[in-house]
Amino acid sequence: MAVKGVSGLGITGTLSNGHEVMKEAKAESENGRFMSLINKMKQDADSAEKPAAPKIGSGLSSSQVSSNHRLNGDYTQGFYNFYVSEADKHAKPEGFAATSTTSKGKKPVIDKTSELYAQSKELENYMVKMMLSSARKTIQKSELFGKNDYARDMYEDMMYDNYAESLTKNSHFGLADQIYIELSGQRG
Repeated sequence: MAVKGVSGLGITGTLSNGHEVMKEAKAESENGRFMSLINKMKQDADSAEKPAAPKIGSGLSSSQVSSNHRLNGDYTQGFYNFYVSEADKHAKPEGFAATSTTSKGKKPVIDKTSELYAQSKELENYMVKMMLSSARKTIQKSELFGKNDYARDMYEDMMYDNYAESLTKNSHFGLADQIYIELSGQRG
């Protein structure tokens, strides 16, 4: 006996196996994490006292920030305490932000040990993860192991999360540098 949609009760289409519901819940969860990261960065930028002339390197260093910046369920290393050398406190912008200048025509300086930079890297990582997720959807999957294998999808998600983190740490896209410059008030 086939199950047909009942429009009077608000039920349309066929019954789902829960896979689509899980995908929607995951997307909604990632969107919530993204928005909370944006809101936290805005609050941090708003609550910081801005002097008349911004002091370069006046933020918190990584050693002064607690290392528990992960959400429940995060299994990646993250970007806090990743940059610790003295040279990282006075770094030049890279990648996308390499041509950035301040309102006075000078090159901005980035404190990669600051919490703001770590959060900027987290945001860049999220954007790279979204790009990889879109690319992942174009890959045709084999029917050999079944159409809906929840465990395979979970481990592939973890693998792509690690790909995104590795790309963010090693590729020097410069998105985090640009975000840092804008939020730190160096633009003028």
